[in-house]
Amino acid sequence: MPPSVPLSLFEAWQEAPADDELRLVPIGGLGEFGMNALAVHTAKSLFLVDCGQLFPSDDEPGIDSIVPDFAYLEPFADRIDAVLLTHGHEDHLGALPYFLERWPVPVYGTAFTLGLLEGKLREFGLDRSLLRRVEDFQRLPVGCGEIEAEWIPITHSIPDACALALHTPWGVILHSGDFKLDATPTDGRLTGVARLKALGDEGVALLMSDSTNVMRSGWSPSEEACREGLREAFRRTSGKLFVALFSSHIHRLQTLLDLAFEENRVVVPLGRSLERNIAVARELKRLRLPDDLFIQPNEAPLFAPNRILTLCTGSQGEAMSATARLLRREVKGLAIERGDRLVLSSRAIPGHEVAISKMLDEAARQGAETDTETLGTVHVSGHGQREEAAELIRWTRPRWMMPVHGTYRHLQAHGRIAEELGWSSDRVLLVEGGTCIRFRHGHEPEIPGSVPVGKYFVDQGVEHRVDARVVRDRLILQEDGIVIVTLVIDGATGELASDPAILTRGFVVLSDDEAYSDLLRNAARKAFEEAPPEVRQDKDLLIELLRQTLRRIIRKTTETRPMVVPMLLEA
Repeated sequence: MPPSVPLSLFEAWQEAPADDELRLVPIGGLGEFGMNALAVHTAKSLFLVDCGQLFPSDDEPGIDSIVPDFAYLEPFADRIDAVLLTHGHEDHLGALPYFLERWPVPVYGTAFTLGLLEGKLREFGLDRSLLRRVEDFQRLPVGCGEIEAEWIPITHSIPDACALALHTPWGVILHSGDFKLDATPTDGRLTGVARLKALGDEGVALLMSDSTNVMRSGWSPSEEACREGLREAFRRTSGKLFVALFSSHIHRLQTLLDLAFEENRVVVPLGRSLERNIAVARELKRLRLPDDLFIQPNEAPLFAPNRILTLCTGSQGEAMSATARLLRREVKGLAIERGDRLVLSSRAIPGHEVAISKMLDEAARQGAETDTETLGTVHVSGHGQREEAAELIRWTRPRWMMPVHGTYRHLQAHGRIAEELGWSSDRVLLVEGGTCIRFRHGHEPEIPGSVPVGKYFVDQGVEHRVDARVVRDRLILQEDGIVIVTLVIDGATGELASDPAILTRGFVVLSDDEAYSDLLRNAARKAFEEAPPEVRQDKDLLIELLRQTLRRIIRKTTETRPMVVPMLLEA
């Protein structure tokens, strides 16, 4: 398993595959957490497995979501057959509204997965007749029928999650989706172990397996392990109990609703996505609860504080979430007070640690207990750990193994598990996003190179996608501020009509501000006066000269990199 090195461009990527060729192109989800999307491409078929988004981090200000760049698909725009979904998490289906705007093709998935997707399509005004519901263990042809897809139930932190077996002329390609091997799932829906083993007996050409938690040893705890820790939270809370969690975690919601009923508390669901997902789960009978358990926030004052459980979104410290609104005292009838408790029943997504810490600090300032260490287990992961990853390899015995879903270190650690189980390093395909894997009859799989992949940034206030340069400029403004230099030029003589003006915002220097402005004014004047005639006469060239001149001086004198914006006015 050699180290990853930059690959040359796959020169034939815009040409359709040959008759004996199968291409697998991970558009996202390798080398990162999120934005999972895999293109499966032959001379007769082209479809995606999953189509997810990536959540922005603190260094992407103003961005609501990040979706894949589907450049690889553009040369084949009229050939795309379908999208096959493994489950309903946003990092596996969140980019579909943007994809379906461009390519309105059928989308296949299990009932709960499509139930979540239907609401998203309704919000975007997209055609919901494209949705095709499948059942556990169902096998059906995709596109022209050259490839058949089979949905195999697997346990995860969301109902109806599946692994996908693609039956192709090149052999079975098994995609695990996100999974753990939970022997006691809350909903009783077990992993299709017998079918996975049967596929191993029949022969699996390639296993593509979830790498999220492979750096953790042992087995992941069952979802049932949370029940007693959460029960402790109920019993140790003298006031209102607030629990923040992922809105799609229906299994955790079921546990909390069971406990609320047992501990005689009514439930306030708070957060648009949470309310929508609960409605979908109830309609599909994925959630069981008495009809009179829920109340509205404005009804909370009718009950004693120790009779109230509030379920809310915002476990990652999101500014517009239900938890954030509670802390800002914006929810009528509900407020966090002394004697209450806030429990985060979720993991921290990398990049959100600071926001979560600030949220917990504010809850503590308002009187709530936030410590969960003494309660026991209040959250377990939906992703299998090292032994579960090894077990899937043992069951399916693939000829080749390809780690997916994770950073390069996670993919590498997963590959080592396969090697420890006896797979030689040349049987482990360790690749990142954009790498094309090619199968041909009678040949070992090969890597002909990489294809164009990337990210589109989505700002919900902007109709078009936001360019990466805009995100970079926002970050510069956030970190180092802006310096605006204005030159007024005499239209008759072409000379300066007055001294350059300097305006700064968010840019701070340690020396005297006025003296520093003089330094920048003098530098701008000198750059203009010494500029060749052809530069003075070309507005774009002159602006770039001024920008580079001031950038160089500012970087040298302050070691900062503010945005420099030259403006030219004619007198």
